[in-house]
Amino acid sequence: MIDVAVLLTIQGRDVPASKVPDKSVAAALHKMGSEVARKLDSVRCKKHDQGPTNVRVIVDASGNADLKYESCCKALVDAIGRAMG
Repeated sequence: MIDVAVLLTIQGRDVPASKVPDKSVAAALHKMGSEVARKLDSVRCKKHDQGPTNVRVIVDASGNADLKYESCCKALVDAIGRAMG
């Protein structure tokens, strides 16, 4: 399965979910990462036969999540958008 890093912004620093002191928050962040990984696991660019890399979800203090990743081209970006729909 694709690796998805989940980070929580705490006092201006991005902290990995595994280092979040509140275990219930950490569990929710891990679950979010697993759901994103499940959705993106089979997404591939048909032209380049590549999936997204360096996938991360950054959650701010208000709980807003921002999906970031590297892609080979716009076709993969579009495929990711459809998968996350």
